Amino acid sequence: MKRLLLTFVAMCLPLAAGAASLEPFSASYAIRWGGMNAGNATLRLDRIPGDDMWSYESRLQGRGLFRLALPSNQTARSVFQIRDGHVVPLTYTSSEKDQKVDFDWNSGRVTGSVSGKAFDLPVQEGLLDEQAVQVALMQELMSGRTPSRFVLVDEGRIKDYRYAVEGSEMIESAAGTFRTDIYSSRRPGSRKATYFWCAPELGYIPLKVERRDGKDVEWSMRLTSLDR
Repeated sequence: MKRLLLTFVAMCLPLAAGAASLEPFSASYAIRWGGMNAGNATLRLDRIPGDDMWSYESRLQGRGLFRLALPSNQTARSVFQIRDGHVVPLTYTSSEKDQKVDFDWNSGRVTGSVSGKAFDLPVQEGLLDEQAVQVALMQELMSGRTPSRFVLVDEGRIKDYRYAVEGSEMIESAAGTFRTDIYSSRRPGSRKATYFWCAPELGYIPLKVERRDGKDVEWSMRLTSLDR
């Protein structure tokens, strides 16, 4: 379940094609697990009061028996700022394991708690939370660069994730049929990877997502609606 939420909030946020600035949006996805309808997910990006301040929220909701794996109304929220074209995370909260993360860039520390257990870590250049990583990915893609890695605060620990280009494919979706670029994300040395079919014409919003263990698909998500 943790990997699904992390993947969901780490998907490609839409930007206006050819633009260098974020646009608010709301998107919904259908989740399939083992070939069955397992639930739905929503993403919402909003501009909030402040100097180039943003809020990015996600919500997962299981259906039927899958409510055991996808608890109802599981939510996460990241508040971040764009400074000089770079993502600067400020706070992150998640209902899963009651996570709370605060970035104090002045003191050089990132603090918080996971399941009631506190942590205190040094910040490093480019450090992100589990949702702010998406904006960092988009900044790279919109600049014509493909990132090779990101470093995140993940459940009270600093973890490294590697990214790669896997090809391209035409995908049919609720928003239409588009050419997509395929990207993968994985921990170094892991068999498991997440693949994103992102449509440049829609500002790199993902039309399809798959979590794979080797060649086996564990679960997938497809876009069902988009409002920008």
